[in-house]
Amino acid sequence: MSAFVNQINLYTTLSEAAEIDFLSCLKTKTFKKGALINQEGQICKQLYFIETGLIKQYYYHNDKLFVLRFFSESNIFTVLDSFVSQTPADFLTIALEDTNLLCIHYDDVQALANKHHSFETFLRKLFSNAALYNLKRIKEMFNSDATELYARFAKNNPHLLQRINLGDIASYIGISQVTLSRIRAKKNHFLT
Repeated sequence: MSAFVNQINLYTTLSEAAEIDFLSCLKTKTFKKGALINQEGQICKQLYFIETGLIKQYYYHNDKLFVLRFFSESNIFTVLDSFVSQTPADFLTIALEDTNLLCIHYDDVQALANKHHSFETFLRKLFSNAALYNLKRIKEMFNSDATELYARFAKNNPHLLQRINLGDIASYIGISQVTLSRIRAKKNHFLT
């Protein structure tokens, strides 16, 4: 549980009282590989921290899978738009591996933010960073070709390359798995 607090303290230092109250609200959840953590149409009522495991957020449009994001150990995540607005989610969240999560309910998050300025500051910075990440990702998708997108993904996520299947990586980049295989083959050809 202290790892979650350590992650929060990267955004802002929680007061001692805020930390005690926060820790008292945490619950542990375990999901087997392939289990849905949040479904489309369901309101996301939890803010999560990954102790162990790997998850992906995705959606389907016209029978095509779009991967939005991957989260692994020591990441904080939620279905951002659903959690903030308390409206049904457009996205699904699934465990790609057996995953252990710490979670805190929306109502507890709101109560902590109302009671502790340091926790409110954490939330503001967390959600601001998430919005900036999403804007950066959109810009990259518009301004980079598939080879650049894969190279950036591989550089920024070397710890995930062996844990995520090629189909999911291709969907994240926005290309077909065949195109991704060609990119990887070309890259490997230049390395030999």
